[in-house]
This record gives sequence, C-alpha cells and structure tokens, in this order.
Amino acid sequence: QSTALAEVLEDKTASREVMHSLSKEIRRQASLLQTPLFEQHAKPTPYFATSVAASIESFYRSGMNSVLNARLTGQPVASLFPNMHMQIPTRIVYINGFKGLRHLLEKHVDADQYEYPQVVRLLEAVSPGVIMTPVSGMLEAFNAGHMNPESLATRWIRGTAPRMLREVIFGVGLNQLSDYFEERLPLTDSAAMNNAIGSMVAGVVSGYLSHVPHNLSTMKLMNPQKSYAAHMDDFIRRAEVRVPNTVAPRKRYMVATALAVLFPKGLTVRTSQIVGSFIILNGTINSLKEVDSSTVMDLFKR
Repeated sequence: QSTALAEVLEDKTASREVMHSLSKEIRRQASLLQTPLFEQHAKPTPYFATSVAASIESFYRSGMNSVLNARLTGQPVASLFPNMHMQIPTRIVYINGFKGLRHLLEKHVDADQYEYPQVVRLLEAVSPGVIMTPVSGMLEAFNAGHMNPESLATRWIRGTAPRMLREVIFGVGLNQLSDYFEERLPLTDSAAMNNAIGSMVAGVVSGYLSHVPHNLSTMKLMNPQKSYAAHMDDFIRRAEVRVPNTVAPRKRYMVATALAVLFPKGLTVRTSQIVGSFIILNGTINSLKEVDSSTVMDLFKR
C-alpha cells in the first residue's frame, strides 16, 4: 500500500489534488472546532497599531455621534468634529483600554481554577466596559458642550448608569463577539475580508442592543434636569406619531413603547456608527499588527 501511495504521489497532478483535498478537509475540521463566545482568546495588544486605529476611527465616531445627537434632539448638527485635540488622545486611551484590559485579564486570570469558570469568563468580558466608562463619559462630554453649558468636570458624569451598560455591550462586541463571528463566518479565503465581515455582524448586534442605553445616556447628558423616566417618556411620545391611526387609542401608548424600545429614532445611525467603528478598529489593528513604534522609528532613520 505504501508503494502504491508513493507512486501516486510521484505524479505531480495527483500530488496537487491530494494536497488540495487535504487542505479542504483540514479547513472543514477546523470550522467544527468553534470556540464559545466567552472563551474567545485575546491576541497580544499591538499598542502602536491600536493607537493608529483609534486615531482614524475617532473622526468617524465623532461625525456619526454628532449626527445621532442631532437626530435625537431635533437640533441641527453644530459641529461634526468638536474638540478633536481632546477627543483623539482620549479615544486612543479608550480603545487601548478595551484591547489591553482584555489581554491583561486573560493573561493573569485562569477561569478554570474557579468553581464557576463561566461566571469568571463573563466578568472578564464585561470588566473592560465597566472600567472604561469614565473615559467614555469624557468623550461624550466633548460632543455635548453646545447643548449642556455645565463645566466639563460636571458634564462627563451625566448619564453614567446607562452609559456603563452601553460600554459593556461595546466592549464585548469589539472583543469577543467580533472574533466569535469571524470564526463562524469564513466566507472568503481572505483573512482581512473575514475580519471585516465578523466585525460588521458584531457591529450590527452591538449597535442594536446598545441603542436604548445610548439614547438615554445621551439625552441625560444634554438635559440633566430631566429624570431617566421623563426622557424615556419623551421617546415614547415621539414614537406615537409612527403608530397607525387604525390602532385603538388605549393601545397606542403600548405600541409606541414597543416602537421606542425595538425601533427607536436614530437606530440606523447608531448601528452604522458601531459597524464602521468595529471594521475600522479591528481592520486597522489586524493590518498593522506586525508594526510597532520601533519599526516606524527605524524607517525614519533610513
């Protein structure tokens, strides 16, 4: 049998076909070994690549955030890129925090050593979002100066509770969920395309799940004198105009509540913002992962 196999492999055409078939089978078997969401492994954090990605993404995020704020308040867009000299360094710290904390926690915390490893993995996944909430508050405050005249030291605190939930969703989406979908949707042979597709799907999920906490935190930031209940009631009242006239008066408020929660104003903008951010961040980091600050310095010295 080994002699017959050797004779077959000596044929170049047959050898290529064997290798091709083996490669397909290896890829098929690898696709069956799919990692659960909270067991996705963090890659080493390339701080230079992450900082470049955050700098680029900060402009996209700022512009989309300004458009979304205008949609929520009914006011015209004041400025697409306000306080970028403060937004860019803050965003760099923010994104490096999400990526770095994930890698740090995975490196130093062994979930399997605990009685409830899945609970530990869940805490590892949500911790970056909780820890980075104050930095997110600063970023939001930079965008809201035209609506809230309070000082920056006070303004950034407004809307902290729903913002923390939003940041947890953002962090899990950017880290674990993007890897989760990239692993399960290998639609092309291009690693860059698979990365973009995984980031896009994760962005759609995260954008949809985070729209209510985002809207509440934004409106609380811009109108701090109102309670969260009052802001939610405003969203519902605005949604009533979309309720068909055929709906009975007693049911209009209930239907409007469902619309305000499930299909709120600004949903498309918010989801597009998160999708774009995930693709820019993960794509840029993946493209520049082999580049560090020392490599760049060596390039300039030549």
